[in-house]
Amino acid sequence: MSDDEMFSFAQAREQLGESFDPLPVPPLPATDPDLDRVVAELRRLRDASAALANSEVELGDIADRLGEVAGLLESRVPSPEKRLENLWKGYGTRRSNPVAGPENPIAPPVDFVGCDDGSVMATLTLGPAYQGPPGCVHGGISALIIDHMMGLANHWAGRYGMTAHYELDYCSPTPLLVPLTFRCWVHETEGRKTWTHATIHAGDRLCVEARGLFLEASVPVPGRPDVKWNKGDAT
Repeated sequence: MSDDEMFSFAQAREQLGESFDPLPVPPLPATDPDLDRVVAELRRLRDASAALANSEVELGDIADRLGEVAGLLESRVPSPEKRLENLWKGYGTRRSNPVAGPENPIAPPVDFVGCDDGSVMATLTLGPAYQGPPGCVHGGISALIIDHMMGLANHWAGRYGMTAHYELDYCSPTPLLVPLTFRCWVHETEGRKTWTHATIHAGDRLCVEARGLFLEASVPVPGRPDVKWNKGDAT
């Protein structure tokens, strides 16, 4: 599957048959390669600076230097409204979303694959920046990743919509620094409604179960009030 093809289960079946290896979500070309470089360095800082309390690391000079860089950048960026508008001149929010976006420094990021059973999966290890309970992933981070993943699973299945209802069962602690397997699939559809399910496992142990209801809906595109967004974040 090339970068410009749709991420579609039906298309994959047509091209590859009933059984195929997990199919990665195609990457999108960088709007600005230097932006991707900036975000990659910010992620290095995020991971290096997380959980440094009581570490006896001297950070005064680091804070000074980072302050200089932040001041340099703040003086150049457009207004928040203009930045929202600019996001929709290219590939929507897929490159900037907080789960898998290569332009977003808070994204882990997560790389998803589509599977021949109709589900979408991802395996990742989350570090101290995402801690909630001691040694465990914050429940809100689990919810954030699953919600985004549900939208992608809907897209994989040819369904679109916005989250209308979402519930999670935290079955056991989700550990940090351990490979986690996320899986999501469309459970049922009816008209403009899509019900989607998801799980998180640490090895064989079930950590989280989730269920979501999505409704086909539309909202105005920033800077283009005559244009409605009605597809999905993954398009």
